[in-house]
Amino acid sequence: MEKDIHNDITGQSEAALQQKIFFYFWNKYPLLRGCLCYNNNNSVGGRRGKMNQTLGIIKGRSDLVLYYYGEAYMLELKTEKGYQRAEQKVWQNLMEKQGFEYYIIRSLKEFKKLIEIIIDEHK
Repeated sequence: MEKDIHNDITGQSEAALQQKIFFYFWNKYPLLRGCLCYNNNNSVGGRRGKMNQTLGIIKGRSDLVLYYYGEAYMLELKTEKGYQRAEQKVWQNLMEKQGFEYYIIRSLKEFKKLIEIIIDEHK
């Protein structure tokens, strides 16, 4: 029996959820490829970590950003029981003060619903 990668899986990791979301968006909206972007928000340690920080990696950034019709939507991915760390809350507050929308997404189903709402607003 084949697994359906489009189904939500209880206990999935944030990485698995992000892969499903990106794969879904890439295939569902081919004309918008490149508009949903991954934020490298996790730095490695040591010398490379310091270099990454000087290049602009910011702890707490949302996992994904959707750029659509002159707006940016910050998408933070969390497991069913996941929670925001302090630096993620600081980032959320900063983005909302700048007028950007920030969402916590816990499933592919939630993502699909949000994307439909965003796209419908601009029809």
